[in-house]
Amino acid sequence: MKKNTKRIWCAIFLCAILVTMSLYGCGQSEENGKEADTKDTEEAGQDAQEIRIGYIVKCLSNTFWQTYQEGAEAAAEELGVRLDVRDVKSEDDYVGQLDVARGMVNQDYDAIVAASITNTNLIPAIADANAKGIPWIVVSEKQDEEVLKEYDAKVTCNCRLSFYDEGVIAGKHVLDVLGEEGGQVAIIEGLTGMTATNDRIAGFRDTLEGSKIEIVASQPADWLREEAKDVTASILQANPDIKAIYALNDTMALGCVAALQQADKVGEIMIIGDDGTNEAYESIQNGEMDSTIDGVAWQIAYFSVHAAVKAVVENKDTLPDYDLTPGLITKGNVEEAMQEAPKPVAEMFEINENIYLPIAGIKE
Repeated sequence: MKKNTKRIWCAIFLCAILVTMSLYGCGQSEENGKEADTKDTEEAGQDAQEIRIGYIVKCLSNTFWQTYQEGAEAAAEELGVRLDVRDVKSEDDYVGQLDVARGMVNQDYDAIVAASITNTNLIPAIADANAKGIPWIVVSEKQDEEVLKEYDAKVTCNCRLSFYDEGVIAGKHVLDVLGEEGGQVAIIEGLTGMTATNDRIAGFRDTLEGSKIEIVASQPADWLREEAKDVTASILQANPDIKAIYALNDTMALGCVAALQQADKVGEIMIIGDDGTNEAYESIQNGEMDSTIDGVAWQIAYFSVHAAVKAVVENKDTLPDYDLTPGLITKGNVEEAMQEAPKPVAEMFEINENIYLPIAGIKE
């Protein structure tokens, strides 16, 4: 009887120990869960002031890239992050821009946003950034997928618009103005081989295909005003009946205007630019340029900084692309464009606002 009683008490004692250990284990598990949740919250709510964004543009002597800087700075101020904007001396300084990019990688910026001069020249720096876990946001030139594979590199996301769509808008405008009458037109190209050059030309050509409009000349001026002036003068001599010229950026479009002024033909030939710069707006208002394609540079830059901060705060290797929509600025809406600058006109601003993605712990 005593032995049985002893066994019973031992069993009760062992059960008590097991229950206590079980409760303790649950408490530890719950506590560990709370600690993990707290850690995740702290990471999501990372102090924005500690985040450094490196921002690379092409050449700040071009007012288009100044608009990029303004948009990026507006976003950085709103989000409370630090921003360093760098450029190079000219829009063909491929090596210099790569040096700037690699310098930023070595300085351990939390994220880098870059408008590469070509779709390949910064890919070695992208690979370097990948190795260090630094997010890389692409604006302007979409990177060459094959070369990215060669370097085993990837971008976090693209924040840009379609250059092809810009060419389509320019082509449709020419069709609207020249109508069924048709006529001869010319293209002033940017740097040969660049995505912006190739895609804008393709969009323009495809839109005019099958119409009575004939492209009689297409020559590069490398994004430069004086070069565009000289090229336009030569085109006009060889093709005196031209009715419209599509210059692939506003700087070259203003060079076209200078050539028309020299030939006393201002107002006789449509000059269509691309970018949406203040100088182009003034030229449209003065009756020199006919129109420009607004490349919504301010919004691209603004959202690209948001993308960079989102990637850092949420520890994302990839994000959905931010796809923006370009617009057309003519005599009819140039006054609004000048009032709203550097932001786009209200219609375009509202269309592109819809691409916004919230940033955990910083901006919902």
